[in-house]
Amino acid sequence: MTLAFHRMASNGLAMPIQRTRETGETRVEVTLDLYGRGECKAQTGVWLLDEILRSLAIAAGWNLEVVAKGDLDCGEHHTVEDVGITLGQAIPEGEGWGSSIVPSGESQATAAVSLGEPGFVGEISWRGEKLEGMDLAMVDHFLRALAYNGRFTLHLSAKGGNDRRVVDASMKAVGSALGEAYRRWDRTKGAGGA
Repeated sequence: MTLAFHRMASNGLAMPIQRTRETGETRVEVTLDLYGRGECKAQTGVWLLDEILRSLAIAAGWNLEVVAKGDLDCGEHHTVEDVGITLGQAIPEGEGWGSSIVPSGESQATAAVSLGEPGFVGEISWRGEKLEGMDLAMVDHFLRALAYNGRFTLHLSAKGGNDRRVVDASMKAVGSALGEAYRRWDRTKGAGGA
């Protein structure tokens, strides 16, 4: 039996994946269960990043726990990047694809994911530079770190409405596309598959 992306416990149930990253600026701990119910506990010290993680987990149907401590007195850059890197490293390799179109108010986001090869193309139209104290350029930075370290290609476009709605639609679209890609991989090549 080949397992797509989880170790099996002695009771036959898939075990969550855990990753830790520690640098001179941050310490990030991630626990990811791809067979979850969309539950998320995020404590990064960056409110918008916590919301991004919650939206991703809910849309993907993954259980996710992220605890990060960073040098936030210097800005959110290191924390946002290292959370993206660590979460990406927790996402297992696979071969599948998924896509999603999600509206939020007057905003709409389209995400397409292909597992197995890292890449990122983002076309996000922001109205401002910051939201809830976080530089919106960090959203692209987070997604790039996530895609390259998660070994998947992500194409995302988002526009319309206010920046909060753009973030909401974008993260739900990305999460939904990732969830679809891994469910497709699990059905075709994963546990019990060929």
